[in-house]
Amino acid sequence: MSTYQYILLDWDGNLARTLDIWLEACRVALEEQGVFKSDEEIGASFGQFTKYMKDWGVKDIQATIECADRVAQRQLPDVELYPDALEVLEALRDQNKKLALITTSPRENVQPLLERHGLTRTFDAVITAEDTINHKPHPEPLELALKLLGGNTNEAVMIGDSDKDLGAAKNAGVDSVLFYPSEHQKFYNLDTLRQLEPTFVIEDFREILNIV
Repeated sequence: MSTYQYILLDWDGNLARTLDIWLEACRVALEEQGVFKSDEEIGASFGQFTKYMKDWGVKDIQATIECADRVAQRQLPDVELYPDALEVLEALRDQNKKLALITTSPRENVQPLLERHGLTRTFDAVITAEDTINHKPHPEPLELALKLLGGNTNEAVMIGDSDKDLGAAKNAGVDSVLFYPSEHQKFYNLDTLRQLEPTFVIEDFREILNIV
């Protein structure tokens, strides 16, 4: 088994339990535009919401984005981490692993939560929506993270919950871990995610310690 030194982690749906919040926010915003989509369809749009809205024929994309953001902001300050996520991060730090957080969320959404959960010094690099031109599944965010960490693809692994995370890992040439707890079944189809060939699939965040 490979020994990974550079651990790249997604935020939404991977460390932070935000999927339900964004699912409801996007549903409310879409329905205001007369667009009705399933949980799985909305979940698939995470990270590329604008593109999907165009495909769905949303008439006022900017208003929809602003509405979804307003709805989400009511609950995001209280968001919790997934069970054992904090303990796993601390264990990785104790093992002298280099950690990078890579998210398409804006820094203004993520930074207060990092502070609230005592994670401001946990990550050696934090890549948010403003830091790259291209977002996952494009490899640019992962490439930037590895540059900041002084790392290489052979010793890196991307841990995430979505096709964007797995696609970015594949495009960047790094191994990947799909975090797929049972509660994610309403957001993502596991068979579809497996088509992106994650190196590992886990249901419990603690399994990461057996991999890296």
